[in-house]
Amino acid sequence: MERTETTLTIGKTITAPIEKLIDGGSGLARIDGQVVFIPGVCPGERVRARVTAVKTGYAEAALEQLLEPSADRIEPPCPVAGRCGGCQWQQLAYPAQLQAKVAILREDLQRIGKLAKPPLLPAIGASHPYDYRTRIQLKLDCAGREPAIGFYAAHSRLLVPIEGCPVAAPPLNRAITELRAVLTDPNTALPSLNEAHLHLARGTGELQLRYVAEGEPKRRVEAFLTAAGKRVEGLVSQVYYDRSGHRRVWERDWIMDRIQTSLGERPFRISDRSFAQVNWEQNNSLIETVAAFASLTGRESVLELYCGIGNFGLFLAPNAKSLQGYDENKTAIADARENASAQGVTNSRFTARPVEEAVEALAKGSERWNVIVADPPRDGLGRRVTDALLTLKPKKMVYISCVPATLAHDLKRLSAGGYRVERIQPVDLFPQTPYLETVIELTLA
Repeated sequence: MERTETTLTIGKTITAPIEKLIDGGSGLARIDGQVVFIPGVCPGERVRARVTAVKTGYAEAALEQLLEPSADRIEPPCPVAGRCGGCQWQQLAYPAQLQAKVAILREDLQRIGKLAKPPLLPAIGASHPYDYRTRIQLKLDCAGREPAIGFYAAHSRLLVPIEGCPVAAPPLNRAITELRAVLTDPNTALPSLNEAHLHLARGTGELQLRYVAEGEPKRRVEAFLTAAGKRVEGLVSQVYYDRSGHRRVWERDWIMDRIQTSLGERPFRISDRSFAQVNWEQNNSLIETVAAFASLTGRESVLELYCGIGNFGLFLAPNAKSLQGYDENKTAIADARENASAQGVTNSRFTARPVEEAVEALAKGSERWNVIVADPPRDGLGRRVTDALLTLKPKKMVYISCVPATLAHDLKRLSAGGYRVERIQPVDLFPQTPYLETVIELTLA
């Protein structure tokens, strides 16, 4: 342990080794037992940093100098790495990123979830650590002569301009170039445009752009949408929003994708208000893992919570007796029904209802399910849903998580309620970041 000043104050310079990376991506150092979080570092490095914040139980510091760099440190390919808030780990070689992510997952499962020996399978890493994102959300400042297009800096509303994004799929970077050209032309510019959401259907090449502006005259909006539709390759869907709540759809508000897995290839309609995974290739790995953990034989009734557009359920339904899906997003449920019809899946039902309400109502009824699949948002299942699941008591659950800490809390409750964690499969959908997707198989003990 490094011993310097015992009192950490803002502006103080510290020297310390980095013990490990933690949830959120920062490195953890200790100064006389006091925890300090430092972004932009690698495990095992010795650094000099300046304290930027002192809070209850920990401090934050900014990296100033690498005294002993890690062998896993690399030069980030992105010119705005360290300034843009999108990627926290471009300085770390990809194999070391995977190791750090699994270490964070294991620690959370042991410390929070009280799983002494989590049954972790080897992580499924991404074959393409760059060029993988099929969805990006751009921030814009179009008030000047030339538009500034980029992302916000970490923990800030400061716009960091970019020419392109190395983790975005190439068609999205080409779309950024064309969008810049349209916004530079005074005849088609939208001065109050401040957000653009780009979504690529990797399986078909269709592209959707969703815009947010303060408000523009109708003719100017039409000129912009017409020009973008002509210039941007693959653009079939544009949706314009302004701050007053006005929504304008140009051509259509959905794109068609085709998801290809070892279980087959299926068409999916994805509307602008529906959720889709950002990593097309690794989403296939998620689907295959969920199907393997569910181990359906054709006799099981399946309940899917947070079902969305049917990303998992419609691959499970052909091997199930029946499938019932719930999601509070009405647009996603409409997509799921359309997707089921297009795929010829006749044994599925999808209902728009908040999952907490739905599962509590189901727990009070008499119907039961053999397998329950849940893919909750970042907050996890929470107590209301886990309590209802413990009443429903399916023989098997398959849980898809994107946050190790909330997963650990949920698994602790489910384990106390009689479930055994059989297998845990990490799947990396987010290279260059600390985030990790995980699929968990639980059985009733």
